Amino acid sequence: MKKKKIINILLVILLLFTFTFSITSINTGKVKADSGFDSSYDSGSSYDSGSSYDSGSSYGSGSYSGGSTSASGGSFIGSIITVLIIVGIILIIKNQNGKAISIVNLMPLNLSLEMNDDEVKKIIPNFDKQKFMQDRYSDFIKVQNAWMDFDYDTLRSMLTDELYNQYEMQLDTLKVKNEKNIMSGFEFKDAMITNLQKDNEKVTLTLEMTVSFYDYITQNNNVVRGNSNVKINQHYEMTFVCKMGDKKADKCPNCGAKLDDSASNICTYCGSVVTSLSDKWVLSKKESKRQR
Repeated sequence: MKKKKIINILLVILLLFTFTFSITSINTGKVKADSGFDSSYDSGSSYDSGSSYDSGSSYGSGSYSGGSTSASGGSFIGSIITVLIIVGIILIIKNQNGKAISIVNLMPLNLSLEMNDDEVKKIIPNFDKQKFMQDRYSDFIKVQNAWMDFDYDTLRSMLTDELYNQYEMQLDTLKVKNEKNIMSGFEFKDAMITNLQKDNEKVTLTLEMTVSFYDYITQNNNVVRGNSNVKINQHYEMTFVCKMGDKKADKCPNCGAKLDDSASNICTYCGSVVTSLSDKWVLSKKESKRQR
């Protein structure tokens, strides 16, 4: 009983400190990697340690945020404390065979946020949850591999225009630096649908997914960022969109201006190229909620 109490106290300390440290990492300009630069690496390598990248920001705009010296020192101390806490828990928590319990399993998805199948079927008829999750995980893998292989055509077919444009600029920058983002060993952990909306013929679905994989940056075949021997566990919030019906889009997705009925696919207000919404699911947003 006393042992369980100690474990619970340590877990609470770990969770609170991890949350605080995550906020500090964001504010001190942690580098992001994986497609859209979603994974956070430590600031100890030569990969632009003073820059901040995010799939939700305007990469390539010339705006970068760097961390101060004092913040870096705090992050280093925080890293040491976090490691000590984790090691302490691993040493205490043992199963009957003497093997440490995986930390991954200590932070599952919050299932209270999950939409039930009946709610989903009101918008998506004949909804098959297992197949749907398998298909979206397959989409995730294809996007990650296309990013790693600089496969612009595949990315174009699987992303919305806005997200594709962001990824294109990020990949172009990697090319200039002769760098490559390597990802492998993907393992699906869990997934759930948290939101689903239909606006005219456009369906927008929010999916939370946890995936484990290797993720690091190489330059001239040398690892310059991340660790090629350690898997990370990413908890994502991804948004997918698709078209249900034959109605043509009447608003520009970039500026919201009303589109005319001409055959042109150029918005007369902002000049953006407007493509028809696909009747298959495409990724419009991918954000890392936490990494462990």
